[in-house]
Amino acid sequence: MEDPQLAEPSTVVADIQDLLLDTPDVEAFLEELARHSAALFSSPGNEVYCGITLMRHRSAGTVASSGERARMLDELQYNFNDGPCLRACREITQVHIPDFDKDNTWPEYNKLVTENGIRSVLAVPFPLSDEAARAGLNLYSEHPNAFDQAAVQRANDYVEQASKGMRLAVLIAQHSQTAANLRAAMESRTVIDIATGIIIAQNRCTQEEAIELIKKASSNRNVKLRVVAQAIVESAGGGQIQTVFK
Repeated sequence: MEDPQLAEPSTVVADIQDLLLDTPDVEAFLEELARHSAALFSSPGNEVYCGITLMRHRSAGTVASSGERARMLDELQYNFNDGPCLRACREITQVHIPDFDKDNTWPEYNKLVTENGIRSVLAVPFPLSDEAARAGLNLYSEHPNAFDQAAVQRANDYVEQASKGMRLAVLIAQHSQTAANLRAAMESRTVIDIATGIIIAQNRCTQEEAIELIKKASSNRNVKLRVVAQAIVESAGGGQIQTVFK
């Protein structure tokens, strides 16, 4: 069996950057990362399956996988609430099982995973900035001794680079959400300001009195201020109000 032709560190960094640029959100980035990882560690005659486990508040789940088989293999561990990937996440340490037939760490799990055709696994924890969450990259192979020492070291180096990409993807998502919230707030502010102006003109009242009328209507109807304001604008013939961002 040929060893996988693993990419150089500089190539890995470039690949991770490309994944970030080519995916629209964190979920898509993780899915591409799982597929990329499986391809990276596979070689002719040795297909590798990859799952990415996220553990939060003692609950674990697969957030991305290279395919349905990898997801199913992850689920086997969750059913036992233990296994290589879960231990890697919990103890923040690499777990490498070269050959399940010669390992007795988890007897029942080992028996089931070998029945599903898997002989070796390598689980590497993801460094995360969120202390409440832990993650791990799970690599499965149908061959014993599929991950030699060079592959194990490269997997750790790869995860270190990938974790930086994952943290950046999360950061980008947070900024995107902040921007979306800001746009929504500004749009609400626009329609409320226009509705306030309409009330002032119609009732010859002050700005404070106009805003108070909108708040009172919002409370009485149990709807948001923006909804009341939009109804006032539309009733005055103004139609939908949109804020233009440049």
